[in-house]
Amino acid sequence: MKIIAFILAILTPWLSYVCWDPTVYFDKEISVAEEKVGGFMQGVCHAKPQYDLLNEANIEWFRDDIPFPYDENGELSESYISWKQESQEYVDNGVRIFGITPYPEDYMEYGLDPRDPEDREAIQDIARFYVEDLKGIVGAFQVTNEMGIDRFTLPLTLDEAAEFIGMQLEAMYPIRGDVIIGYNLGGLSIATLPFKMMKYHKYCDYVGLDMYMGCFEPVLKTPDQFIILLNFVRKVTNKPVILCEFGYIGLGEPKTEEEKAEILKSYGFDSEEEARANIDEFINNLPEDLKEEITENYSNESAATKASLIFDGEYSNHIFTELQEGFGLYKYEHTHEGQGEFFKYLIPKVKDLDYVIGCFVYCWKDSGDCYVCGQVDCPVETKWGLVDYEGNPKPAYYAVKEAYSN
Repeated sequence: MKIIAFILAILTPWLSYVCWDPTVYFDKEISVAEEKVGGFMQGVCHAKPQYDLLNEANIEWFRDDIPFPYDENGELSESYISWKQESQEYVDNGVRIFGITPYPEDYMEYGLDPRDPEDREAIQDIARFYVEDLKGIVGAFQVTNEMGIDRFTLPLTLDEAAEFIGMQLEAMYPIRGDVIIGYNLGGLSIATLPFKMMKYHKYCDYVGLDMYMGCFEPVLKTPDQFIILLNFVRKVTNKPVILCEFGYIGLGEPKTEEEKAEILKSYGFDSEEEARANIDEFINNLPEDLKEEITENYSNESAATKASLIFDGEYSNHIFTELQEGFGLYKYEHTHEGQGEFFKYLIPKVKDLDYVIGCFVYCWKDSGDCYVCGQVDCPVETKWGLVDYEGNPKPAYYAVKEAYSN
């Protein structure tokens, strides 16, 4: 990812001149999709039922995960029934639903393996069930989420994940009616998954992109690079595009060397070198959520690979509850004010792209703890919200409100 990011950073000044796409003026798919969704989709991820604030900010769509529909007895699950009821309340209050179907592991827990041809029809039956059962509630479907990101994709390979997506799109397409369907790209899959999905694009009304520049890598430095990658998705797929997830961490800064040393000591090690040399023991001392994810996904990797994953990539920020030096966009600090300025600048540029039919801010509310490592003081997955943990609007809320009102 760092290599791709570095190349993109170098090419940005030149690529910015070729993001205009003259084909959009002759592309009926764009106008058909926009007609189905009622114009540009102005959305947010993980909303809460603060309907007055949502409506005031001109947020018309809520992008959310749909629970698996069945329990272990094959009956409708309580989580699905509750989700459907709650989603109807959003619709009744003027907020439409952009629903994300479950991950591969959810199907496997139910006994359906996307890799087994004998389970294909049953998986497609579930896809058809969603379309039929959620009519009038879900106005757009995204088939699963961010295939290519290990925590969401494993144990599938990316080729298997493409088939998992495609078989569902194929089933949904003939019965979708006024609903739009598609899938999204995230992480390294941006460069590979759309090519693996080529034979299934005929069943797509859009292709989505998830992007978080300045938050998970230290190379990409300008929000204009969002526009370049959106154009890349358009050029490769020739489909309408949705920016399904984008955002900017609202608080976070580097730890000092002294602070890092104290954190390592709390895990039982005097230095990073000592931890690398005893990586399995170090992993065993990590916060439970983080230890579980690393153990589940990477237990068969070599000690050197595990050490690199932990200290040279995203996990390092979780371990030290920091945003490392260099993580951030030029002119936009990881502060409440910087987060607001980011949305104020980027959203109008995205809305100006004729082939982009919607964007979904990540996310509505700050989290009480990080969903990856479980720590309350980890900024990586806790400070994305337009409102704080108590539900009070932050500067980002007012920036999105302004951008969505134009």
